[in-house]
Amino acid sequence: MEEQQVTVDGVSRDVPTPFFVIATQNPIEYQGTFPLPEAQMDRFMLSLSLGYPTQAEELQMLQRHQKLGSFEQTGFLRSDSQPGISLIEVQELRGICDQVKLDTFLQQYILDLVRATRQDEEITLGVSPRGTLALQRATQALAFLLGRDYAIPDDVKFLAPHVLCHRLILTGGRRARTVIERLLRAVPIP
Repeated sequence: MEEQQVTVDGVSRDVPTPFFVIATQNPIEYQGTFPLPEAQMDRFMLSLSLGYPTQAEELQMLQRHQKLGSFEQTGFLRSDSQPGISLIEVQELRGICDQVKLDTFLQQYILDLVRATRQDEEITLGVSPRGTLALQRATQALAFLLGRDYAIPDDVKFLAPHVLCHRLILTGGRRARTVIERLLRAVPIP
């Protein structure tokens, strides 16, 4: 993904720009599935947990399904669907996000957090340089979405669990989110 190409059966193919993958994971049932190796998990920028829908959302889902009869008729898989944003607009927005300012002290904070994952006794494998870049890019995007042309430490703190947890290999039965939250409290902002 990062290399802008995919290889299938030994044949490499270029992917269009921008290109991204959205994947789902069921953390409870693994029958018929295999966990991704660390190198592949590291290529996902964010890992989010959506949780269950609210009661009102779930009721709406039931009502929509009853009225329409099948998933294909709900509009999710319609062949006449139109994009909500053009490819050019996506590329322009990415360029704007790249211009969001991160002061050197904030970049140092990101580095301190990442390096702490590499030195913590509860972590067998810490965050890679790819993860460092992902945290910076995600921070810039969040600041942009919040209407700012600069990032702040709270942006990093909010995103760190979502960007870093799935990149860690922990000792024992530790939870990655707990370890990252501890490191966020321990690593001072420069």
